[in-house]
Amino acid sequence: MNVWFLIGLVMAGLLAPAEAVNYYVSPNGSDHAPGTERRPFATIRKACSVLQPGDACYLRGGVYREVLRPARSGVPGKPITFARYRDERVILSGADPITGWQREADGVYSAPMPWTMPDGDQVFLNGQMLVEACWPNPGEAHLFQPERAEATAGTETTLKSDQLIGSKDAWKGARLWCAGGDGWICWTSIVTGYDPETQTLTFEPKREKWYRPRKGSPFVLRGCRLALDAPGEWLYDAERKRLLLIPRNDGAPAAGAVEAKCRDFVMDLAGLSWIEIEGLEFQAGGVKTDAESSHITLKNLTGRFVAHSYDKDAGSRAVLLHGKHILLLSSDIGYSSAAVVHVQGEDNRVINCHLHHGGYAGLWKGTVVLSGRRIVFSHNTVRHAGRDLVNTHGLMESLVQFNDLSDAGWLTNDLGMLYGHNTDFANTEFRYNFVHDNRARQSPLGIYFDHLSHNAIVHHNVIWNVRADPIRFNNPAYNNLVFNNSCWNTGNFATFDHSKRNDLFACRYFNNVYNGQTFLPAHVAVDQNLSTREPGFENIYRNPEALDFRLLESVQRAHPEVGAYAPDGKPWGAGWDPKNPPDPLPEYEPPRIAWMNAVRNACFEFGTLEGWTKTDAGTAQLSKGNGWGNVGFGDCKENHPTGTSRFELQLGPGCDGVEQAIEGLSPNIRYELSAWLRVSGADETIVLGVKDHGMPEQTVAHSGTEWTRKTIAFTTGPQATRATICLRKTSPGDGHGWADNVTLPLIPEGATPRRAYRLLGEVVEKGVRAASGGSPRHPWRRRGRNGARRLESGQPSGERP
Repeated sequence: MNVWFLIGLVMAGLLAPAEAVNYYVSPNGSDHAPGTERRPFATIRKACSVLQPGDACYLRGGVYREVLRPARSGVPGKPITFARYRDERVILSGADPITGWQREADGVYSAPMPWTMPDGDQVFLNGQMLVEACWPNPGEAHLFQPERAEATAGTETTLKSDQLIGSKDAWKGARLWCAGGDGWICWTSIVTGYDPETQTLTFEPKREKWYRPRKGSPFVLRGCRLALDAPGEWLYDAERKRLLLIPRNDGAPAAGAVEAKCRDFVMDLAGLSWIEIEGLEFQAGGVKTDAESSHITLKNLTGRFVAHSYDKDAGSRAVLLHGKHILLLSSDIGYSSAAVVHVQGEDNRVINCHLHHGGYAGLWKGTVVLSGRRIVFSHNTVRHAGRDLVNTHGLMESLVQFNDLSDAGWLTNDLGMLYGHNTDFANTEFRYNFVHDNRARQSPLGIYFDHLSHNAIVHHNVIWNVRADPIRFNNPAYNNLVFNNSCWNTGNFATFDHSKRNDLFACRYFNNVYNGQTFLPAHVAVDQNLSTREPGFENIYRNPEALDFRLLESVQRAHPEVGAYAPDGKPWGAGWDPKNPPDPLPEYEPPRIAWMNAVRNACFEFGTLEGWTKTDAGTAQLSKGNGWGNVGFGDCKENHPTGTSRFELQLGPGCDGVEQAIEGLSPNIRYELSAWLRVSGADETIVLGVKDHGMPEQTVAHSGTEWTRKTIAFTTGPQATRATICLRKTSPGDGHGWADNVTLPLIPEGATPRRAYRLLGEVVEKGVRAASGGSPRHPWRRRGRNGARRLESGQPSGERP
């Protein structure tokens, strides 16, 4: 045989792509085995060390107390896959068993526990969370409706209550968990002393005046020996490094029945890409990704107790989707002291999931946290939160649709089912959602945007059982659209004037059905809305008690442009369906909706000059904004006429500028371009301008040191479909000019709300057909399923561990 032929065969074998390999892991295996189906590995760690791009790992049934951390990434077309073996139940646990129980006094048992978590231990019995020793005893619904004592008075460092018990300093060292002030959040502080004569606790100070305890503030004391007095309670003795427990039944706990959390994460995908994980369960730990993670698919997962801490906001744990192109699909994840799922980054999607029981520590994080760009949050059911259900701070160019959102506010006040603030939403759409049953005692809102929320589009949502505003924008807030929403058993359309000038510039409310009155500034466009307070419209829904919010046919004929359902009455549904995810899976597409702001990166909140082109000196950059935009919030020490959020445009020194081409305009239409402007001194000038629109260039100049909104009205030429907008510092001095909040509404031909509805209808109907997928899920056809029904008793279903 020719030697070169032999060499060719050898080289071909070396260069041929390696075939994908399937590896197997079983608790009964051995890491010295080859990892085959007959001779599996014993640990996931071993499998992770050998998996190559294109390989798969199948886990046999059992509990794995380790972290799934692949040693390497997959590659495009060859992901590394982890899945359960057939239908066997696989659990990844962040807890380890506690053994060696000994009986102590008063029915208490103890066992060695050589570890402790930095800011919150968590103990389980047969997989269910036990209660840390607390007073008062929490009752059956201990996570979201715990028994709480009430303060009779309080200060920055003291809390008094006639319900308190115990001898002098009996509560010293305990942790005080209190919803002080107006009850916005529940905070924790260490008790430094107790005076039984005055029934007064002293504690490490809470400096913020908004959160100080006062008469009526609910509170709990936990983590103290005096509070260990009920079956099912536990306490960690740090000096002895032992776990104390009062069993629910007489006698020592069964071997392996009690576990304590010792790992924050059970899957660590930080810095990795092209990984797929399907069909696994996990508990007592979360899933970690970071900014470098990408192209990861998490499918058909079940997670419980994914993050825990009453002492700090555990938002840096839970299920973290923090990279790019990460998909969480058809998964059921619940129970976290903060967020259950935390999304940030770019092009990430959460689709067809059941996300529930988040925020049981009553801190700021909602059950779901959404931030980043081009995020898709679609077809999910989100239920039960101590505070907000879905936080949207920092969410831009994204899509929130077809979600069933219910039962927020179990522990705190003044909140929304959807809540965001201090964000340029960059034409994010909030559409086709069911939003219902806010449980907060005070200020229970539906879709709630606190001040400095700009460029949000809220349409075709159905909102019910929300005693305060169904949709609220506190001001200042610019360029927000609220249209075609249907509300029942809700409050007014109103705002709160943080700006001291009642500024909702370029905001529009039209084609909505609501139940109260409108208390909005006169400059807000409010048209073609129906209120059930108006004579003849008191009962306009077909069967609201059965959650059928389609308009009566007679009302629909007379007002075809109004409400969340199309004039033909065709229904759409929302929420997860575990067996029927939408097909195809929704993806983000930039909207094109009448009246939306046509300017990209209009508030410079991308953190870059993306969308803008530098001109003149080319030194344009971003400078820090004034935060919340008014006294007492953020970094602002004085009132400013505008709230500039995190960033603002800075021009200079010298002549300097930026410009942006705006496409998709219509010929012969009168548009209005506006921006906030200021300069560093009276000898400087900044100019707002428009050109390339088929007509002569137009400009408006400003030489004042205070923020001032400047506006240009211009008309496009007979053939013009584009324009270039400009911001320029025209003075040659060494000072600076600043600009922010640039606005150019996309005005439809005819410029009426009715005409806008027709333009919108083409967009939204196409969106429904493309995005709904599967069988429609209507509230009046699925009462009693996954949050669509109202909980008459006020008890979170499935809340008790």
